[in-house]
Amino acid sequence: MPTHNLTGLQRLKSLLGWRSFHSSRTEMTRERLAWTLLWTAIVYALGFYFIGAAIKPGYSQLSDFISEYNATGTAWACVLTYVGFAVMTVLLSIFLWLASSLVEARGLSRVGTWLLWAFPASYLIAVVAPCDAGCPVEGSNSQMLHNLLGVVTYFAMGVGVFLLGFHGRLKAYPLRRAYLWLTGLAFPIVFVLMVQPELGDWAGLMQRLLDLSMAVVFMLMLSTLIERPNGAAGTSS
Repeated sequence: MPTHNLTGLQRLKSLLGWRSFHSSRTEMTRERLAWTLLWTAIVYALGFYFIGAAIKPGYSQLSDFISEYNATGTAWACVLTYVGFAVMTVLLSIFLWLASSLVEARGLSRVGTWLLWAFPASYLIAVVAPCDAGCPVEGSNSQMLHNLLGVVTYFAMGVGVFLLGFHGRLKAYPLRRAYLWLTGLAFPIVFVLMVQPELGDWAGLMQRLLDLSMAVVFMLMLSTLIERPNGAAGTSS
């Protein structure tokens, strides 16, 4: 129908329909960008971890903490601080800012999304307060601050993931909700286990398993918790 033959009401409906379509296209573009950022962060983290372990003498991904990549006074510490931890902080921060804007969270789940910022903060800690060699319980002022902030961020991550499980859209996905709740509960438990001296040979592996669990959490955010015009959830992952 030619535009000049439309009534005022029809023109208004047509305009609103176009704006709705444009808004949907914009949201889809932002969602694709969020997925791209997430996978970029995952691949970059893998490169950081494996290359860092390869160039750092005596480093073991099974027993050594991630923060030991740039432990004060050790080989490649300065390079890994900025090429590794700083870049990861930026990538995760941009991703989380975009993902949070897409997820319609309210109440407890909204608090959960805020607390997920503890994850990029955990990488930032290594930049502003690197640990001493061996990441001991006691050490320099930087080490003591590192330990304090590490406890805060890891427990905040656990609470954040648990609270995210209260998101309303997860009523239709009980297994995904169960994963978030169990992962949230596991965070403080695994954190306590990985700092026990008798489990030191597996500390690095346990920490990396927590990283992996967070990657899955972010995938669930994008695939399940984004409101769409047709009311459907995202693509499964």
